Amino acid sequence: MNGYFRMSQTKTLKTKERILQLSLQLFNERGERSVTTNHIAAELNMSPGNLYYHFRNKSEIIKELMEQYQKETLDMLALPDDRVLDVNDKISYFQVLSNQLWAYRFLHRDVYHLVENNEDFRKMYPRFAGQVMQQGQKIYQAFVDAGLMQMTPSEIEALVINLWIVLTNWTNFLYMSGHISDSNHLEEKWVWQALRQMVFLEGAYLRGESRETYERLLESFGPSELFASLSHMKNN
Repeated sequence: MNGYFRMSQTKTLKTKERILQLSLQLFNERGERSVTTNHIAAELNMSPGNLYYHFRNKSEIIKELMEQYQKETLDMLALPDDRVLDVNDKISYFQVLSNQLWAYRFLHRDVYHLVENNEDFRKMYPRFAGQVMQQGQKIYQAFVDAGLMQMTPSEIEALVINLWIVLTNWTNFLYMSGHISDSNHLEEKWVWQALRQMVFLEGAYLRGESRETYERLLESFGPSELFASLSHMKNN
């Protein structure tokens, strides 16, 4: 009996994970507003009733995805316990942000709609934003302590807020400036353009080896396709 119960639990967990993975994919590709629980069930070849056994509605799916996103992001932004930060950590943190932004892009792209229409999300998002910014302050202070940056606490606070504003409003900026015609579709190159802006924001505070890494990172990004296209629009 216990063996059967464990097998049943495992099957339930796997089904729930499949629902979450497929929902995330559809929300990212089509936009959260365009996807219903019936769409999700159909893609999984299951009945709506089976889906409702695991999640009563779409809001519950979004809540769990937000919890998943929050835990993953905060875990990845944790400071190492056994050493000081080095220049490679700076690259790693940017990679974490880029990967998380891309993997859960619907949450930032549809943030205003979700805040207005999803009560759980409305409570969770400000708390998550606060936690990420607090962790960002700790990370930048650790870079200062390691001699890789020179910043006052007030400058750290301002930088973290500016980085968060760029991160969370990037898709809306692209949409309003005509760089994407459908906000449900965000090419990966535009995610890297956002990271380029974030790198520039911290450039003035870099010192020593981190400054050299900054120059190499900018070179790898290449020229700003965004600025060139905006200038072209102005001239035409």
